[in-house]
Amino acid sequence: MNRRTLFLLAASGMTAASLPALAAAPAAQATLSPAQRAALDGYLRALGAGRYADAFRLLTSAERKYFVTAQNFGSAFAADRLTIGKYKVLRVEPAGSLGTVVVVSEKVSFFDHAHQATASATARVAYGLLGEGGAVRIKDPYKPWKAFTPDGAAAEVEKLRAIVRKVSFFTGRVEFLVTFINAGEGQVTLLPYGRSVLRDDAGTAYHLIDTKVAGLTDRTLRLGLPLAASAEYTGALTFFTPDRFTPRSLSLTVAPNLRDGDDAPFEIPLPAISVPA
Repeated sequence: MNRRTLFLLAASGMTAASLPALAAAPAAQATLSPAQRAALDGYLRALGAGRYADAFRLLTSAERKYFVTAQNFGSAFAADRLTIGKYKVLRVEPAGSLGTVVVVSEKVSFFDHAHQATASATARVAYGLLGEGGAVRIKDPYKPWKAFTPDGAAAEVEKLRAIVRKVSFFTGRVEFLVTFINAGEGQVTLLPYGRSVLRDDAGTAYHLIDTKVAGLTDRTLRLGLPLAASAEYTGALTFFTPDRFTPRSLSLTVAPNLRDGDDAPFEIPLPAISVPA
């Protein structure tokens, strides 16, 4: 998930790179230079038009190395169906050798995976503007290096349904955005931080990241979620992986789950999810 998605209350995380803290920056400068403004406008307009290859070329070399391809870069926007409309520069702050930080207010539209509906909002996003190779380049961190929305990644056991809405790859972890729906008459308790496991196409098992960091661990699911009849919840399950994790398929099992009145918990094995190349 990226910073805009975080603003819109979807789950997200951080890449290894980050922008300098705004609070520690020197006094704000009034305007961007013509070259900086041209780079920023070119980047945001390319994103707004869905021209991800053009936007990718404007990134810093470190950012391009992180995403590897323009297709990977664009996948994060495509998975959220996120587009940028009108935007306005709010603040410009020099950051020494790290370049310049510019804070932008953006009108965005996106697909709300939890409610399965298109929505819109105003987001504040900070970009880095760095001089590189005689040109101004954009630093736009916090995104997954690849994301996609799987088709048919759903299963139902004991009238508890789990649907994988989105899969996002970051450095050293993979995040699943999952909707749980209680189609039964009584309450069911979700305890995914008990025995949930992720396996790749080679059968290697990966386990949930259990921390107090909100961007890495869903606190509601970590504490155990009592889900009432007809209720649903969308949350994130994030697993440790190798740094550059490139499986051909993934299989997720969510466990344990316990329905009121039952003697034993049950698990939900989801069908294998093919990962786009």
